[in-house]
Amino acid sequence: MTIAAPKAPKAAKTLQVLLVDDNPIQLSLLHHLFQRHGHTTLEAKNGAEALIVLATECPDVVVSDCVMPLLDGYQLCRLLKDDRATRNLPVLLLTAQGVGLARFWAKTCGADRFLVKGRDLDHVVEAATSLVEQTDRVRPLPGTPRLAQENFGVDAIQRRLAQALEQRVVETALRDSISRLYTVEHDTLRLIRGFIEILQELVLPGALLVAYMGEEGTVCHGVHGASTSEEDRRALESAVLQLASPEIPTECHWHPTDDGDERRRTLRDPVMRVLPALLPGYPAVGALGFFAERRSVEEYERLFEIANEELGRLLTLEDSRLRLYHQAIRDPLTGLFNRRHILDMLKIEVDQCGRFGQSLSLMLIDLDHFKAVNDRFGHATGDQVLSVMAQRMSFALRKVDQLGRIGGEEFLAYGPQTELEGIRALAERLREQVILEPLPGLPQNDRVTLSVGLATWEGTGDSLERLLARADKALYQAKTEGRNRVIG
Repeated sequence: MTIAAPKAPKAAKTLQVLLVDDNPIQLSLLHHLFQRHGHTTLEAKNGAEALIVLATECPDVVVSDCVMPLLDGYQLCRLLKDDRATRNLPVLLLTAQGVGLARFWAKTCGADRFLVKGRDLDHVVEAATSLVEQTDRVRPLPGTPRLAQENFGVDAIQRRLAQALEQRVVETALRDSISRLYTVEHDTLRLIRGFIEILQELVLPGALLVAYMGEEGTVCHGVHGASTSEEDRRALESAVLQLASPEIPTECHWHPTDDGDERRRTLRDPVMRVLPALLPGYPAVGALGFFAERRSVEEYERLFEIANEELGRLLTLEDSRLRLYHQAIRDPLTGLFNRRHILDMLKIEVDQCGRFGQSLSLMLIDLDHFKAVNDRFGHATGDQVLSVMAQRMSFALRKVDQLGRIGGEEFLAYGPQTELEGIRALAERLREQVILEPLPGLPQNDRVTLSVGLATWEGTGDSLERLLARADKALYQAKTEGRNRVIG
């Protein structure tokens, strides 16, 4: 019998690690730790020296102390994460303080990992290797850090730190402006228009387009400057919809901006970008696309990323709010308004009648012999019959009419500004149309008929309770007289 030789373990990747520490003993210790595992190191005594190293070298990971002269670890990390050339470079921060603000500052400056010296130092090689493995899919962008391209010195460092601080202020203001939209607006269209108004200054005279899922399909809203052609807009529209929901019916609305004379120019080096709007762990709820100057896209890249993150959060919150709202007002079986909501809407209409003297009529509808359907064919078939009958009644009503399920097989419908004769004609049409086609689950010739009781608003002395009582009395009469009829 031949025994196969065991497979050799996969060789670990040799890393080039940039070590940054002003303590020579600590620096030597880190050097030997990484060297023992077969990795090579580059060394710097502070953040400023690290930036000089990064001007000519491209390490796999940076391991830096936090407290150092001239440029500390937090400041170095912030500069690296704000720079397009080094944004994807993993940064591991080391500190002697395991509590307090040290961990907070490490998170806010964008560090990928945070370890405490002494307690966690034995794991530094493992942590650095893990960071590199996680970021292998996001390769560092080519280029030299911006600070290393300048006349390097204290003035350049201070200037770049001031710019980084300003960038953080702008990012925070952008997040705050977008998140504030949700505290003042709970209408999807207004939220999207507010978002576009905030972001459009970054792309004009180009174009900006937002796609999101509406109740009847994908909806797009966008703005464009005078220099964006119809062809450019169609290309952006196609790219956004391809990323959003290409198979769902779509309606797109473009709005030209009233841009000033300084914007009436041709885009010299335009570029198109499309980003999916989503929250981590959730499916995409929309997409953000823009058509702008390449220079602007690169300069504001981080702002676009933040705006897209906030758009994903905003659309996810709005989607959740709408789902909860529909669950609160809709009957889960038929999709009609539930008892509470249809009565709330009817009360508003009654109040309108009292204030403005408008007419109002309603009908209480009952499915005849529905208990027999459940007894003969089972509750599953009964539920199916209820759903189909509700759908047929909805189609037979006018757009201004409202319909809801208020009990097992009992429904309520009302017609604003409708007299008794008008609601009677509507009820007769309803009664006739629901029996035209056979019902699923029932024999071909079996039909479920309707008994309908009517009532109409009788003036300022009337009330909702009296209106419903009259309709209920008329419904009872319709059923006692043989069903399948309209009384009122």
